[in-house]
Amino acid sequence: MQPRLKHTIQLLAITAALFGVWFATSAAQAPGKTPVPSQGAQNTAIKLVLDIFGDDLKKATTTDAKAKLASVLFQQGKEVKDDPAVRYVCWREARDLAAKGNDTGLALAIVEELGRLYDVDALLLKADVLGLAVAAATEKEQGLALVEILRLLVKEAVDLDHYKAAHQLAEAAVNAAKAAKSPSLVLEQLKRVDEISAIEKSFSKVQGYLDRVQKDPKDAEAQFELGKYFAYQKKRWEKGLPHFSRCADKAIGTLAQQDLQNPKDVKDQVTLADGWWDLAGKEQGVAKLSMQMRAIFWYDQALPILSGLHRTKAQKRIDIVQEQLAGTAVATPVVAGPVGESRKYEGHADEVKGVAFSFDGYHVASCGRDQSVRVWDLRTKDAKEAYTIRGHTKEVWSVAFHPNNRYLLSASWDGTARMWDFKAGNEVKRWTHGKDVNGAVLSRDGTTLLSGSDDEKAYLWNVNTGDEIRRYTGHTNYVYAVAFSADGRYVASGGVDKTVRVFDLTTGKPVKTFDGHNESVMNVAFLPDSRHIVSSGDAVIHVWDMQTGKESRRFEGHSGRVPAMAMSADGRRLLTGGDDRTMKLWDAATGKVIQSFTGHTDTITCVAFSQDGRRAVSGSYDRTVRIWGLPAR
Repeated sequence: MQPRLKHTIQLLAITAALFGVWFATSAAQAPGKTPVPSQGAQNTAIKLVLDIFGDDLKKATTTDAKAKLASVLFQQGKEVKDDPAVRYVCWREARDLAAKGNDTGLALAIVEELGRLYDVDALLLKADVLGLAVAAATEKEQGLALVEILRLLVKEAVDLDHYKAAHQLAEAAVNAAKAAKSPSLVLEQLKRVDEISAIEKSFSKVQGYLDRVQKDPKDAEAQFELGKYFAYQKKRWEKGLPHFSRCADKAIGTLAQQDLQNPKDVKDQVTLADGWWDLAGKEQGVAKLSMQMRAIFWYDQALPILSGLHRTKAQKRIDIVQEQLAGTAVATPVVAGPVGESRKYEGHADEVKGVAFSFDGYHVASCGRDQSVRVWDLRTKDAKEAYTIRGHTKEVWSVAFHPNNRYLLSASWDGTARMWDFKAGNEVKRWTHGKDVNGAVLSRDGTTLLSGSDDEKAYLWNVNTGDEIRRYTGHTNYVYAVAFSADGRYVASGGVDKTVRVFDLTTGKPVKTFDGHNESVMNVAFLPDSRHIVSSGDAVIHVWDMQTGKESRRFEGHSGRVPAMAMSADGRRLLTGGDDRTMKLWDAATGKVIQSFTGHTDTITCVAFSQDGRRAVSGSYDRTVRIWGLPAR
């Protein structure tokens, strides 16, 4: 940091306190949050900021300079705690600078902080900041990365029925696809814009129908319209079916009633699937595709038991729907096949230490003590690796796919974490540590990297620039496991000192330390509520409560250590593997074992879920990588 900037950080904090800029408290504000400063207060605050940082802002003409100044202003905002107007303006300016400086991760982190403390619309702020980031994108890869971030936020906005933000985010995604110079990606995003418009149009009528049903549950027309909205537009059949079951359309009402009974017999499942498929044949557009998707849901349940022509029919219909869904924002229903082991990959010359599924479900990656990273194509019939990456000089302990499905992260005892374009075989980025790197994970949007090292620290890195953002200290021995919380506020780590530690992501300050393991902590993961943390390494799986600071429960069932653990994307299921050579699937809410899987001939060292939660991958001391079909929820 430049001496002048370092000095001004202190100066601004002191000056703000003396200046006493304040604003009137709003009566209508979110509980526990500060209202947005009045425009007058912001104008006064910006004069102060410009008086101190004006020259630096003028000199920040390059993306690197903008990103560095954004980091300074963000930190300044944290230090100015007695003047919300100055703090807000510092973060507002830092947010825009970060976006223009191609540091999207920092920009979104600032928005999260604004949303946490101020009564603002965080989704709209994210839309604004990503619009700036897209406008500043000059390279193809930047455009691709932004499309992936925007996809997630568009889905979030639509799920929340926040259509102003959804439209703004979707338009930004179109522009990001253009920056990526990908015509197919542009068409995909334009199609998503049209989908949002259709959903919004339907939603405008929904509230009226909800009011009608509340007054008269027998209002068949309103029930039918609500069923169409939730099932067709929102893809929430669990909410649409009860409405369909009360509508006047006898055909769809009968099928909905049968569906709500959740049939377990394979014949009933196929009959129900056939019913939805046949009814879809009488429809057009979104209704037809939605009914076909519901049919596929039930074909998928029955497929593991089906054989002969029945299986062929189900599989063909599944393929038809998957082809229609290709290139859309709708999650394609991946068929896991029979429950149990479906494929075994051999090729590693030593223990397998890490495994991962790509986001699109087409590839699996593995790494191990033979210093290699291998990528397996699940679409091919042979059991040979599609890509082999060599470059690490010591054993590789962790792998993770980037959301763009092209980049692959690996962490090694050679002191580096590296990003690879696995199809081209090229190293894209490298993060060098002082000692061995044991674990590494990417944030949900792929913009930040969290790593754990033998130097007793965890590190947060900017994926785009490769710069270190922050380090987390407190462990007294090697750090093996790291994780992000779902709400983006915390990181967790675990290691050889047998503790699980939680830190504030943005400040780096310790929040909680959990003791209770008898062995090294090999894995940590947050539950979706970001309040509970799950960890493994000894003979049980521990669940820790952030509020009480104590262990709230434990999962028991393995005999021996449990070095492998993974949480499903929706947080509802847990996978573990251990010295007893078994992999177990758990209900994360109850701690009950759903199913146990055997096949490995030695300790299972690593496990991972596919994004849809229907498949698992595992690695072992026995040098094999195995793919498993999981039971339906």
